[in-house]
Amino acid sequence: MAPAAQKVRQTLAMLVLNAGRVVPFEQLMEELWNDSPPASAHTALQTYVYQLRKRFSLGNPRSGGAVRAAGPLLGTVDGGYQLSLPAEHVDVFRCEPLLARAGAEFRAEDFARARDTAAAALQLWRDDALVDVRKGPTLKAEAVRLKELRTSAHHLRIESDLHLGRHHEVLGELTSMAGREPTDERAQGNLMTALYRMDRRAEALQVYRRARERIATELGLDPSPQLESLHRAMLTSDEVLLRPAGRLTAVTAVTRAPCHLPAPRERLTGRAGQLARITAVLAGPAREDRPLVIVGGAPGTGKSELCLHAAHQVSGHYPDGRLYARLRDGAGRRVRTAEILRSFLRGLGATEEQLRLNTTDLSLLFRTWTADLRVLVVLDDVCDARDLTPLLPSGAGCGVVIGSRRRLFVSSSAVHVELAGLPFADCLHLLASSVPSHWGTMDPEGLRRLARLCRGLPGVLFAVAAQLRRRPHWTARQATAWVLASGGAEGDALGVRAGFGRTFAALPAELQPLAYALLSPGVPDRLTPALVATTLGISGQRAEDLLEELAESYLLRAQHPCVNGRFSYEWEPGTRPFAARPNSAPVMCSA
Repeated sequence: MAPAAQKVRQTLAMLVLNAGRVVPFEQLMEELWNDSPPASAHTALQTYVYQLRKRFSLGNPRSGGAVRAAGPLLGTVDGGYQLSLPAEHVDVFRCEPLLARAGAEFRAEDFARARDTAAAALQLWRDDALVDVRKGPTLKAEAVRLKELRTSAHHLRIESDLHLGRHHEVLGELTSMAGREPTDERAQGNLMTALYRMDRRAEALQVYRRARERIATELGLDPSPQLESLHRAMLTSDEVLLRPAGRLTAVTAVTRAPCHLPAPRERLTGRAGQLARITAVLAGPAREDRPLVIVGGAPGTGKSELCLHAAHQVSGHYPDGRLYARLRDGAGRRVRTAEILRSFLRGLGATEEQLRLNTTDLSLLFRTWTADLRVLVVLDDVCDARDLTPLLPSGAGCGVVIGSRRRLFVSSSAVHVELAGLPFADCLHLLASSVPSHWGTMDPEGLRRLARLCRGLPGVLFAVAAQLRRRPHWTARQATAWVLASGGAEGDALGVRAGFGRTFAALPAELQPLAYALLSPGVPDRLTPALVATTLGISGQRAEDLLEELAESYLLRAQHPCVNGRFSYEWEPGTRPFAARPNSAPVMCSA
């Protein structure tokens, strides 16, 4: 067991990297002791927090108690701890926006500003992040992410220098970087470019040969098309390589690597453990098989947001592109596979003639192109494993994230992450932190009732928070009345009914009216095959098939133990209040 001082540092790292967010007790204990915490774990954790408060004068406020007006604060809230710390006090929170700005400046071809901004981001680093901290599962994943963040900043600064014609100035730095990372094609390509610009073509070609051998030996792969393109340009003495602003500098191909990922809409709350697990899979050591993660859960549990947050965090591991598609439209109808493939291939540089191929040939072309690439593919609103086959990249260096509306089997090596509703403490924190100006009008008990009404669904919580931002004069009672009224409204004031509608629309057409009928007010919450058969006038076997179909779609939850070989089922939290259509009228939608 590690000395207590190491665990204090580990606890501090967890709190700082999650500054402003509640870190649950369970997540801290998992980080400190993995899956085998001692009986005294909770007491030990309290001791570590006490030492941090004493060492850094962080106070000891509890939710509902007096709060200091200013300064860092380590608070105890329901279910965990929260470190209140200005973002400018945490280097990584300062680095990320600088790097995002540098990337935007680089894409706008303002290379001088991009260089200065990336250099400012690098000045925040003194060594590898968390190098002197013992790391459990969460901090290990975070250390990998931070290393990639620093490497991205370094590459961006060097590539800006190359665009500015400073190849002499960066040659020594590039030689050292390429030596440390012999399979990093971005570093090798940048070194080749600098050498070529200095009229040292033979040495540049030698760098390529060494890189090709190391990539083949260590990864079992050929160089990427981008590095091969740079190599061919040097063999043919392409004059564009001599121009500082030429498009073939570094490893950049003629077409820029696509990034189709939408930006996440909200900060994640209560999903740190799941996020760490996903990023660890996608950003972990090289594997023989393609990393594939399936995120499932009931409507409104935040699957899409979690997928996007994870994809953005690991994007540095997939330099050849980040592709995104939803497989269902807003009405729950399938999006044509050919349409998605054309979007992917267009981003990867396909010609208009290639894009006119049929669906089968488009899929074959996509697999061929991704065989040697490192591309991340994010597929959301998935309801059928058969829809996935044409859309999966073939290369072992690629990664796949799937947001699924039903339980799927895609591969025995797939990692499954299932989301339930947020714990009550996280719901309370999310509401309170989203609308801090309402503390004067929100009595504690009223806020708790409002949080309970949201049923642990992030989508509902953010909709309520948005309404309170628009109406800062509202009290908890008025917000509660609005939520209750939204459940029976003709529209979708909370913005979550559409998500339930898409899940119901994905059910087999003949089962949709039966499923909606079970949402009627007179039907009990607890369902059994016998009760459903009697209520709907169908056979017992068909009733059981219907219940299992709803359970596979994350709308019902089977209850244990089963009695006489039959399960009973209950609706997932939020389904009945938020999914029922006006007057409980069934709506037939194309599956």
